[in-house]
Amino acid sequence: MLLPATARADAPEVLEIAGRPVVALAAHATVGPRLRTMSAGRQRVVSEALRGPGPALTITDGRWIHGYGCAPEGCGVAKVFLAFDTQTESVVLLLLEGGRPSLFIPPRIAPWPAALEPAVREFDAPMAAVMRFTG
Repeated sequence: MLLPATARADAPEVLEIAGRPVVALAAHATVGPRLRTMSAGRQRVVSEALRGPGPALTITDGRWIHGYGCAPEGCGVAKVFLAFDTQTESVVLLLLEGGRPSLFIPPRIAPWPAALEPAVREFDAPMAAVMRFTG
């Protein structure tokens, strides 16, 4: 019972890592353990892309922190989008390999948070165009 309360109390401090590379979000104690489970079977590719080049973490709507990174060989090989909602503690993950989606959390058919639409569009405009976003 103490652990979930501790995680929630730590969540707002996640916003303090804005401006750092996306790997900082992946390594955060509130995100990292879930990310390992979520990326099962794709862990190596996700890990490499999260350590690769990409823009600094950004905050949207005062609650979402997000960013992306590309594989060392380039974004055409693999790139990953990672976001965390500090209010609901939701983790969002999108992995593209060779320009095609290989991992969606939430699933591709589920609506994604509308607040993330501009960030996903920046990450990959063609992918954002076929996704559903809801408020």
